[in-house]
Amino acid sequence: MREAMCLGSCRGIPSTVQYRATCVAACQRDSFIVMDYVGRLNLRGYMQRRVRLRRPFSEDEVCRIMKQLVEGVKAVHGVGVLHLDIKPENVLLDDGTEDRKQKPKKKGAVEADVGGEVKDDRIVYKIGGFGMSTKGRGKRQPEVIILTPYSAPELLLHSREYDDRVDTWGLGCIMADLLSGTGASMFDGESDIEIMAKVFGIVGTEGIKEWSGYSGLAADQKSKLPGKGGVSRLRHKFPSRKLSSAGFEVLSGLLESNPEKRLTAAEALKKPWFGKQRRGFAGFFKSCVGGVLPET
Repeated sequence: MREAMCLGSCRGIPSTVQYRATCVAACQRDSFIVMDYVGRLNLRGYMQRRVRLRRPFSEDEVCRIMKQLVEGVKAVHGVGVLHLDIKPENVLLDDGTEDRKQKPKKKGAVEADVGGEVKDDRIVYKIGGFGMSTKGRGKRQPEVIILTPYSAPELLLHSREYDDRVDTWGLGCIMADLLSGTGASMFDGESDIEIMAKVFGIVGTEGIKEWSGYSGLAADQKSKLPGKGGVSRLRHKFPSRKLSSAGFEVLSGLLESNPEKRLTAAEALKKPWFGKQRRGFAGFFKSCVGGVLPET
């Protein structure tokens, strides 16, 4: 099984759900993958919970979450695996609270506050959902048939020329969802056409048209691009009062429609936004005394 093979390659990566075994039923018609139990809450459910509690994610919280996810994706790519389905539903939260009635409390488990909400800074985010993942590298990959609001532009255009940056696009979509505070996907749509219209309506079409693989796309795929909206509106969507310049550098780098210019996971982690200094004094100063600091 391809999924089991990819999961097996990811053994030992802390930010992925751990594979244990593959079991075949007695009838030999069905097989089952055994993985570590994490919990029932995924990132989509957690975002929606925060909406209900009227607790939007701060930029520092988004940075902590994204750092875990980008580190996980970097490690997955490091063992030669493309996930191909990075989305909130495939990010599981190991918070130690969701199944307290069924599981005894472990030493060091995350505690809930008075309102029953987990202590967010101690959640471990684990990447799962490897059903679409694949191994290997090559100029032409298998066509991805199942598309979602988290699919990269080159996949939406049915290109087979893609690499691990299809996964970092998905990370950018998750980052945008966390910042928007709606609990929904920024590029949600009923069909591939609707999704593409939303994607290119925000990030523009300039980037994808500069991509070297654009000329090789089928004419009917190129015709799906919107006629207007060539320039990116991403900064308008996430203005400086909502996201610092350092944070926007990461977001815009992940949501770059030209795959050749899009950040890899390794490149994203080198950006100042993920640096320790910003997470330390600056975050403390802002939260405790309401200081106004220059953007980083």
